[in-house]
Amino acid sequence: MINIIKNILELNKKFKEIKNKGWIQSTINGNSSIGRTFETQIGNNENSLEIPDYKGIEIKTKISKKNIFITLFNCKPEGLYYKETERLKNAYGYYNFKSKEYKVLNNSIYCKKETIIGENYKFKLNVDRKNEKIYLYIYDINNLLIENNTYWDFDVLKEKLYRKMKYLAYVKGIKKYTKDGIYFKYTRINFYKLKNFEEFIKMIEQDKIRITLKIGVYKRGKKKGKTYDHGTGFDICEKNILDLYDEIIL
Repeated sequence: MINIIKNILELNKKFKEIKNKGWIQSTINGNSSIGRTFETQIGNNENSLEIPDYKGIEIKTKISKKNIFITLFNCKPEGLYYKETERLKNAYGYYNFKSKEYKVLNNSIYCKKETIIGENYKFKLNVDRKNEKIYLYIYDINNLLIENNTYWDFDVLKEKLYRKMKYLAYVKGIKKYTKDGIYFKYTRINFYKLKNFEEFIKMIEQDKIRITLKIGVYKRGKKKGKTYDHGTGFDICEKNILDLYDEIIL
């Protein structure tokens, strides 16, 4: 605990230095540019490993807006096939508005409310505490159950949550566009410690955490027509952070 507090104080000091710089030009384009620019400023190299970003602390960086969803981590489901998300896309996906050639499956799923998938299906989550799994229930448009073969195992989710998200630094910023490119100003940082896995499961049951499928298809190049999976995200709304975390007051 002493070491993590030391690391939090160190990161907080770096944040203050970055904040004092004012507007900083983005290092890349795209949705992740505010986060990658911040991590460049603290000396982090880009990595795709499922470990915290900075000395045991996961960093989430967002533009200042109300009710933003934050992806805690990605976890692919298990089921009938090794590539279960690809099976789901092929079986239940839909053609997006840009293409009638390839199916996609980009939807957020909840426990208490159904999600309409295309024109023919409905998805809903079911938390099975006895078997310690979260199941994906798939219905037709008339609410008849088609299958519930896809699931996420509690043990896998718990391991990911504790490994990557035990300590969280949540950074807010603002963005502007100029003729030279995109610039960010970092305005606030808050630190949090995870409560426990039980709260995580409760929040899924209460629709405070959702599961988002992000399955598309390459539309050009050598991989045209092949599935790409941006990960199956477990997302929390910013307003619900304190249900899952205790804030660390410095």
